[in-house]
Amino acid sequence: MSASTTVALVGVGGQGILLASVLLANAALAEGYAVKASEVKGMAQRGGSVLASVRFGRQIFSPIGPRADVVIATELLEGRRALDLLRRDGAVVSATTRLAPGVVLRGERTYPDDLHAAALARGLHVLLVDAEELARQAGTLRAANVALLGAASTVLPLSEEAWHVALERILPERILQINRRAFDLGRDAVRRDAVTAEEVWE
Repeated sequence: MSASTTVALVGVGGQGILLASVLLANAALAEGYAVKASEVKGMAQRGGSVLASVRFGRQIFSPIGPRADVVIATELLEGRRALDLLRRDGAVVSATTRLAPGVVLRGERTYPDDLHAAALARGLHVLLVDAEELARQAGTLRAANVALLGAASTVLPLSEEAWHVALERILPERILQINRRAFDLGRDAVRRDAVTAEEVWE
């Protein structure tokens, strides 16, 4: 990682991208970093693409860097589309969730199934996570975004404590515990599969 870290969060409206970006920004703040963030909602309310950017470091002047260091994608196709946002040797952490767009549902195109191969061809690192299953284990499918953050936390320079501070700061008490479980399940899933931050970045 460089002196600053830029993270692009992508997904489909309703998947909690904006909440995930707020949690990431607050985790960076809890770690003592300066933080800048931006968001593009697009047609989010109709199931369209959502993009948020969070940049943090010792001194940050803009929320947008030349290229992202990490892409966090709550949906496979959105992760595939976001590969162009990444710097060479960057990482994409994507949920395995598939939400077919209209052109696929109408049979006009096929759903791309090559995120892993496309990322490797560009010299990128890939971490695929069944975030929905982890969320179910935690107790609610709505926590898939937080489970994905747990997995992504293994490739970001933020402590586990900072993440938990962010969860406590942002989430209401009634959903805090279930989201803590989702985050921990996401983080532990990466560790259990013997994929560490160092391995992903090699």
